[in-house]
Amino acid sequence: MRSAIESLRRSPVFDGVTDEAIALIGASVESVPLLGGSVLFREGDEGDAAYLVFSGRLRVDRAGPGGPILLRQLERGDLVGEFALLAGVPRTATVTAMRDCELGRLPRARFDAVLAAHPEVAVGVSRHLARLLAAAASPTGVGTRHPGVIVLRGAVPEVDVLAAAGELTAELGRAGTVTLVDHRREVEVLGPDAFADRVDGEAALAVARWLQQLELDHAHVICVTDEAHPRWSAACLRQADLILDLLPAACVAEDPPKVTTAFDTCRQELLVLHPPDRPRVHGTARWFARRPYGRCHHIRRGHAGDWARLARHLTSRSVGLALGGGGARGLAHLGLLRALEELDIPVDEIGGTSIGGVIAAQYASGMSVDEMVARHREDWARFHPHRAYTLPLLGMVRVSAAEAMMRHQFGSLDFEDCWLPGFTCSANLSTGARTFHRHGSVADACLATMSIPGLGPPYVMRDGSLHVDGAVVDNLPVAGLTASMTIAANVSALDWRASGYPRTPSPWRVLWDRWHLRRQPAPYFPSLVETVLSSILLAGARSAEEARQLSDLHLDVPAGEIDLFAWDRLDTAMAIGHRHALEHLAPWWAARHPTSPR
Repeated sequence: MRSAIESLRRSPVFDGVTDEAIALIGASVESVPLLGGSVLFREGDEGDAAYLVFSGRLRVDRAGPGGPILLRQLERGDLVGEFALLAGVPRTATVTAMRDCELGRLPRARFDAVLAAHPEVAVGVSRHLARLLAAAASPTGVGTRHPGVIVLRGAVPEVDVLAAAGELTAELGRAGTVTLVDHRREVEVLGPDAFADRVDGEAALAVARWLQQLELDHAHVICVTDEAHPRWSAACLRQADLILDLLPAACVAEDPPKVTTAFDTCRQELLVLHPPDRPRVHGTARWFARRPYGRCHHIRRGHAGDWARLARHLTSRSVGLALGGGGARGLAHLGLLRALEELDIPVDEIGGTSIGGVIAAQYASGMSVDEMVARHREDWARFHPHRAYTLPLLGMVRVSAAEAMMRHQFGSLDFEDCWLPGFTCSANLSTGARTFHRHGSVADACLATMSIPGLGPPYVMRDGSLHVDGAVVDNLPVAGLTASMTIAANVSALDWRASGYPRTPSPWRVLWDRWHLRRQPAPYFPSLVETVLSSILLAGARSAEEARQLSDLHLDVPAGEIDLFAWDRLDTAMAIGHRHALEHLAPWWAARHPTSPR
């Protein structure tokens, strides 16, 4: 009774309601436990009661053509199920417990009696429904809350979860309050017989109340599961906002064992623990194929910077970088990356289109800027993928040269094995939409985003879909980033030039002028390759405004003096990118972060 009245007083639904009405409602509700993953009621069910959330969290879904659509989440103090009682209609949505919950059930007869005796309660409920309707009209942010309860468990047996949890707790503690709990602490607080002397529902609610109070007092609660205590582990998993599965790098090649949670609505991410020297791993994608991971984090033992990157992700402080396409002008991105490192600005996620996609993939794979510079200096001169001319039946150049270059750089590397989350963007001719390649072969993703229509044939991905240069649909793919802060670097500002001829010349005339006027500039007229690439960049420019609006910092790198295929001007392009980045990044970062991270 006392718990019910306290919850009612905290609820915005009953704000302004008299003490007499609060007491009546408190005496009318029936306490109902609901374990995480359980369904309270389903869309279409008959409405027989309203429910007040005393503790826990629930989700409200409505059936959609592609599956359930999340409408909102319910927390302590929220009311649910009242619409069916007021309107006399079946349930309009399905409500599922995201955590172990304690609810107050108010049957229809008692609900009607409370409204009749206390009209101010009806006013509060009406305001509540109005707020829900307003939220439904603009559902931005539904389900985007920060993970308050983070559960760490071993992806394979005998993982030292507690040690990793300690490092994560220490790093999260730099940004806010955090507490670490395990079975030992649960026993200290709730007693050794927390589960043994009561039924599962009662024991689960005791743990749930304790963890909820910890969450009210801390920004994050880190829970460590324990193989020796499965009931404690199950209770933790039912409270989780995020589950981090810890996988030693040495076990990546193993067959993923089947692991289930109490329900499948919780975010799950994979954390691969590497030794300090971080050898390359292969096969992480197999774990994604077996489990519903949304992201992978590669962490070296004892490296605070790696834990700091994870902490930024968990506290919505991560930095994402989008790199645009633009032929050889994209080499300016190498100067930008060097400037970011000099300014100690972290890059937690990176993606790009065309040459920007290749550079993003290189950086995500763990290459240093110096190594990337060496690769571009050597490989463009060695493979000449833009000049591998062939019989123009499918394209002017053969794909084999570009493929040899990408395989040389990335081998069989998958995005899941990359050090940072990365992606490339391509135009999918099989679906008519842009595609963000985040999984699978890095080389394939780079070949897809670099396939210039007309110059080369569409690139066939392993699912049979046809892809061409992403600049056709999105030359600066900020929309693909999931980081909290985003930086966008555009290098494709087109240099609009008029023809040096009074009318369209014949190819023989252009060749003659270029041959006989070698000591002075010949009249300008674009080559076929320049025309194709400029047309692609022009088509992709339609998405430029979207990129500008989505990015926190938009850089227009002045690389127009670099010809689109002047790969030998790497040093000049780098210098332009480096200078421009230092000029604009330093004040932007200083305004947001007076003290730079490690």
